[in-house]
Amino acid sequence: MPLSKRQLIIIGVAFVLVVGIGALFVFGGMKKKLPEVSLVVWGTESPAVFEHLTKPYEKVRRNVKITYVELLPDRYEAAILEALASGQGPDVFMIGNRDLLSQRNKLLPAPVTTFSLAQVREFFPTVVEDDFVDGGYVYALPLSIDTLALFYNKDLLDRAAITTPPATWEELLSIIEPLRSIGSRGELGRAAAALGGTMRTIVTAPDILQLLFMQNGVRMLSEGGASAAFASGEEVGRAVNALRYYLQFADAGSAVYTWNESQSPSREAFAAGKAAMILDYQSILGEMRRQSPFLRIGVAPAPQLTAEAIAFPKYKGLTVSRQSFKGDWAWDFVVHAATNPGDYLVATGAPPALRNEIARRLGDPELDVFARQALIARSWRMPAEKNTNAIFDEMLRTVLLGQVQPRIALERAEAKVTQLLQGR
Repeated sequence: MPLSKRQLIIIGVAFVLVVGIGALFVFGGMKKKLPEVSLVVWGTESPAVFEHLTKPYEKVRRNVKITYVELLPDRYEAAILEALASGQGPDVFMIGNRDLLSQRNKLLPAPVTTFSLAQVREFFPTVVEDDFVDGGYVYALPLSIDTLALFYNKDLLDRAAITTPPATWEELLSIIEPLRSIGSRGELGRAAAALGGTMRTIVTAPDILQLLFMQNGVRMLSEGGASAAFASGEEVGRAVNALRYYLQFADAGSAVYTWNESQSPSREAFAAGKAAMILDYQSILGEMRRQSPFLRIGVAPAPQLTAEAIAFPKYKGLTVSRQSFKGDWAWDFVVHAATNPGDYLVATGAPPALRNEIARRLGDPELDVFARQALIARSWRMPAEKNTNAIFDEMLRTVLLGQVQPRIALERAEAKVTQLLQGR
C-alpha cells in the first residue's frame, strides 16, 4: 500500500532528525580537545602576589597549569642565564627594559596573531615600543612602569620656607643654599640633594646623567643604532653641558656644592635626614618608609629642562624563552597577565603600565607622579645595562677626580658603548 503524502513528510522529518542527532554525536565527539599544558614561570615576587596573575589565567584556560618559582632579585639574572645555558630554563621569565639587545637571541617573540606592534601602541605608552619591540616583533610586555622621580624631605623643605619642590633644574639650583648645611671647615653636614657623585654613593647616578642627556636633546645612538653617538658631532656640546651640570654639585668650589664621595649612600643619607632630596625609583619607597616611618617623604616629577617633559624609566617585562616547547601558550599567558594586571598592581602597589590603568591612577596620592611619567618616559636601546652603567660611572669618576676633561671622558665612553653594541 503506497504511503500517503502526510506519512512521507513524517518519515522525511524523522530521517532528518536521526541524521542530525547522529552527526552531532559523531562530529561533537570528534571535536578537538585542548591539550593539557604545563608552564613554568620564574619571577621575584612571592607566590602569593604572583598568583594574582596566574589564578585568573588558569580559570580562563582550564587546560593550563602554571608552576611559579620565586627567585631572589640579586640572583635572578644569573639564575636565568645559567638555566638557559643548560637548557633547563623556564617557559616565561622577566627581563629589564634595558636588556633586549643583550638577551634577544634567547627570546621567542610573540606571534603577530597573538600580540602585534599595533596592539602595543594601543595598550601601552611609547616607551614600551622603544624597549621591547624590535623589527616589528614584540619580545616582552610589562606589568608596571617605574620612572626616576624626585623624593624630598617635606620637613626640611618646610623649615627652609620652600613651599613647593623644584619643577625645573634651574629651580633646583636656587634652593641648594637654603637646604644644605656646611660646617666652619667646609664639611658637609647635610646635603641639599644627592647629585654629582658616582655609583659609589648614588646608585642611580648613570640614570640621572642619561636623563639629563636626553633632556638636553642628546641623541644616544646613531641612525640604525649600530654605534653610540652622544659624543659625536653636534651631540658632544650638549652632552658636555649635561655632564658639567651634574658634576657641579660635587665641586667644592661651586656655588651649588652639596655632595661628595665621602657621603653615605644616597638612600641611607635621605632616610637619615642627611640629604633633603634624591632622584630615585618608586620601587624603593616601600622599604624606605618601613625603615624610617617618621620621615615625611614627598614625591614630585623629575626636574625638567624645557616644557617638553621627559622621564627616565626602569622596569621589567614578561617574556618567553626561545627554548620553550609551548611558546604559543606561554605568550597567551604573558598577554593575559600584561593586559589584566589590576589585582597584581593592587597587591604590589606598583605604578601601572597599561594606558587604562594609568588613567585610573591619575590623581592617586601615591601613584599620580609615576602614572603621568610613564606616558612621557623615553629610553634608548642599551647594549647591556650593567656594562653600560659601568662605562658611565667610569666617565663620572675620571672627570670628578680631574683625570680627564669632560669631552675626552665622553669620547672614551662613546667608544666603549659602541664596542658593546658591536659585540667586541
